[in-house]
Amino acid sequence: MVHSDIFHGNNGVHEPLETGAAGPVAVRPAAVAGSFYPADQVTLKQLVNRHLDYGRALIRQLASRLPAGAPKAVIVPHAGYVYSGTTAALAYALLERGRGMVKRAVIVGPTHRVAVRGVACSTWDAFETPLGAARVDTAAERRALGMGAVDTTDATGSTDVSQGVSRNVSRGVSRNGLRSGMRARPGAPAPALIVNDPTHAQEHAVEVQIPFLQTIFGPDLEIVPLNAGDATPEEVGDVLRALWGDSETVIVISSDLSHYHPQAYARALDDQTIEDILALRKPIHPRRACGAYPINGLLDVLTERHDMHLFKLGCSTSGDDGVVALAGQPRPAMRDPDEPVVGYASFAAWEDGRNDGASDDAVPDEAGHDCTDRHDGADIHGGFGVTGSADAIDGADRGSQDSGTDTSPADSERGDVLLALARAAIQERLGIDTDTRRPTVSDTSVGVNADVDPVTDISKSDAGPTGAIESSVSDIIAAHPWLWQSGASFVTLTEYGRLRGCIGSLVAYRSLGRDVAEHAVDAAVHDPRFNPVTVAEYPLLSVEVSVLGEPEPVVVTADDEISADGKDEREAKQGYRHALADGSRPATTNVSREPRHSDRPVRSRAELESALRPGRDGLIISDQGGRSATFLPQVWEQLPDPHDFVAHLLAKAGIRPGYDWSDGEIDCQRYEVTAYAEE
Repeated sequence: MVHSDIFHGNNGVHEPLETGAAGPVAVRPAAVAGSFYPADQVTLKQLVNRHLDYGRALIRQLASRLPAGAPKAVIVPHAGYVYSGTTAALAYALLERGRGMVKRAVIVGPTHRVAVRGVACSTWDAFETPLGAARVDTAAERRALGMGAVDTTDATGSTDVSQGVSRNVSRGVSRNGLRSGMRARPGAPAPALIVNDPTHAQEHAVEVQIPFLQTIFGPDLEIVPLNAGDATPEEVGDVLRALWGDSETVIVISSDLSHYHPQAYARALDDQTIEDILALRKPIHPRRACGAYPINGLLDVLTERHDMHLFKLGCSTSGDDGVVALAGQPRPAMRDPDEPVVGYASFAAWEDGRNDGASDDAVPDEAGHDCTDRHDGADIHGGFGVTGSADAIDGADRGSQDSGTDTSPADSERGDVLLALARAAIQERLGIDTDTRRPTVSDTSVGVNADVDPVTDISKSDAGPTGAIESSVSDIIAAHPWLWQSGASFVTLTEYGRLRGCIGSLVAYRSLGRDVAEHAVDAAVHDPRFNPVTVAEYPLLSVEVSVLGEPEPVVVTADDEISADGKDEREAKQGYRHALADGSRPATTNVSREPRHSDRPVRSRAELESALRPGRDGLIISDQGGRSATFLPQVWEQLPDPHDFVAHLLAKAGIRPGYDWSDGEIDCQRYEVTAYAEE
C-alpha cells in the first residue's frame, strides 16, 4: 500500500532509500506543487475538499440530467486550482460515485514542455504529490507496449513503494523493465505508445489531476500517466482502448480550452469547441484546446461506442474567479470583455448500464434542466415548461441484462405491465399500503409458466387503476425480463384530463423498468411545475407511459417536396392536422424510415416545419448556447400546426418563438414513441 508518510524531505532529487532485489522503486517527484496547487499537505487537502464541495453542490442541480453511477471517462481542465479547480471538481464530484469500485485511473494530458511523437508513458513506478505517492500500473503499460510480465518484487516478495525509493529523473532500465526511448513492439495493442521520461519530468497536465483522484478514491488507487504528443485520433484512441479496462478503470482526459484571447471572444470560441466535442466532431485543433490530442483520442473511442453518451457539465474562464456556468445556464457577467483569459470545461461520458458505487441516491432530490445535445440521456419534461429531477428507487435497477431469449410480450400486455409498474412506484413512494391486496412473490409463480400474470391481471381487475397494485416495483421487474433491457421513457400524469406531471428520458441509458419506475415517482413528486401528489389525490390520477425510440436528425431530401401520389407534401400534412383538430389521437410507432443517401439535416425553420410529421414526431431542438427542449408526439393534440408546434418549443427552450434561422444553427432531432394510457 502507498502511504503519504513513507517519503521524507522536499521535492528534490534523492538517492534510493533502500534497494530490493528487483531494484529501487522510482518515484517521480511533484513538479508543480507550490505553483499550480499548494505544496503543504493540509492546505492542499482543504483546497481540494473545498472545490469538491462546490462541485457536489452544482452536480445536485444537474443530477436529473445525468445517468446514475460513476462516469467511465471525463474531460477536465488542468490550470492552477484557483483558476480551474472548481470546473474540474464537477467531474470529480461525479467520479467519486465510484469510490470502492474504481481501482485505476488512466490520465492522458498534452505535452507543454517536451514534445513527442505518439503517446508517452514513463519509467516511474509512482508519481508523488503532497498527499502521497500514487502507484503507476506499470504492468498495464507493459501489456499495451506488447511486452510480457516482469517480476517487480524484492527478496521478501514485497512491492511496496516504501521498500526502495528513488526520485532520480534520469535512469537506465527501471525495475519494471521499461527504458526511456522504448517504443511499442510490432503487433502491440497500442502501436503509438512510447516510453519517454523527459516529457513527464516537468509536465503539469497529468500531475494536477492526481490530488483530486487521491482524495476521492483513496491511497490504493493506481494510475497510468500518459502524455499525448503529435498523434492521430486513431492512435490515441488505440492507446485508450488498450487500457480501457472494466468498471474498475476510469479515463481522465486533461485539457484546457482556448488560451489568452479577450474574454468575449474566448467565450464564443470555447462555446463552439464545446459544441464540437459534444457532437464528436474531430479533430479538435490544438489552438482550440491545448489537450486536443487526448480529446481527439477519446472522441475516436466514443464515435465507435454507440452505447456511450457524452455530457457537458460546466464551463468557465480564468476571468470568472472560479464561478462555473452549468450546462444549459448562462455564463456570469464579464468583468472585462477585453481581458485575456484561458477557457475551461468539464465533460463526462457514461457507458450504458454503468452503475458503479453510489447510484442516483448519492445526489437525491435535485432540480434539473433541459437536455443539451444528441448524446444527452437527460431527464426532461415532455409537456410545456422546464425540466425536473430524479430520485432513486432502491432495487429497481436490474441493468441492461439479456435474458438470452425473446421475452417481449404482446403490445397490450406490455402496456399493462408498464402502467402497473408506474403505479406501483408511485404507491411505494407515497407510502400507500398495498399488502392487504398484494400476493407475495412466492405466491405468484414468478419466472414460471403461470395461468395468470399477477401484474397483468390486477390492471384488468375490478379494483381499476386506483385499486391496490398486486406487485412491488422489484417484483414486477423480476417477473418480466424484457424490463431489464435498456430503454427510455416518459411518464405522464393527468387529473381530470389536465396535466399533473410529466418527466422522462430522451436517450436510453439504463434498464426500461428502472427508467419507468423512477420517472413515475419524478412525475408525481419532483415536477417543479406542480406540488407533489398527495395520498388523497392519488386515486384521481391517470397514468400514461411513453416508450421512446432512438432520436435521429430531422432530414430533408430532394424528393420530399412531392408525395407519392403527386400532391404537395404540405397539403397532405395540412389534411392530417385537420384530422387532429377534429379530435383524433395521433398515432405513435417505433418504426423509422431508413435514411437515404441524399438525406441531409434540415438547415432552416422552413425546412424543419416542412419535414415534421404531425402526430408522429417528438422533437428535440438545441442551439449553440446549450439551450434545448423537447415535445412528445402527444403535444400535437394541442398544437397540430407545425409552425405553432415549433414556436412553442422554441419558447420552452428559452428562445424567441418567432426566431427564424437558415444556417443550421438549431440542431433538430425527432423520435417516435409507443404510448400506453389507462382507459
